[in-house]
Amino acid sequence: MQLKPITAIIVLFLVVASLLVAGCTTSTTSNTNQTPTSSTATHEAFLEKYLAAYNNTTHSDKNRKFTVWDVTWLNSTSLRIESTQRNLTTNYTWNVVDNIMLFPTTQDATNYLNAMNKTAYSLASTQYVSGAYQNVTGHAPTVYKAYEWLDGNVNNISEYKHHIIQQVDNIIFVTTEKRLS
Repeated sequence: MQLKPITAIIVLFLVVASLLVAGCTTSTTSNTNQTPTSSTATHEAFLEKYLAAYNNTTHSDKNRKFTVWDVTWLNSTSLRIESTQRNLTTNYTWNVVDNIMLFPTTQDATNYLNAMNKTAYSLASTQYVSGAYQNVTGHAPTVYKAYEWLDGNVNNISEYKHHIIQQVDNIIFVTTEKRLS
């Protein structure tokens, strides 16, 4: 009679052992639906190259001094840069937020730009000045448009913002600059 409890324990042990060996158990930590962090996410290679060139071009401007340069990847084809910079010529400090989006084609970027509400904006330029895009691709963009909206009174820093929308081939920039001092 004493063999029945020992037999039951052995059978139970064998069942648990076989489940573990078969991989039929789950851990208490779930890895499903986790969003990769910016350090582990895969970013579009062209946009990474462009960001590096944009960083180099921007920081090589001797008339600007940066105190903040914070890059946040929103997904593999878009990112946000927030910077605080002092214009050494005017002695003004600006907070600049750039949202940069990479589209599969120039036409996709144009479609996106055309769908944007640009009522308050005016076309500021269609002439590309050499910069990060040309450094990465080796040529000027085929499509360049810059729209601008000056919001508020430039002499009243608490209410003034400069808004810019740019298309550089398949890249769209949406920028807001706010004067801090």
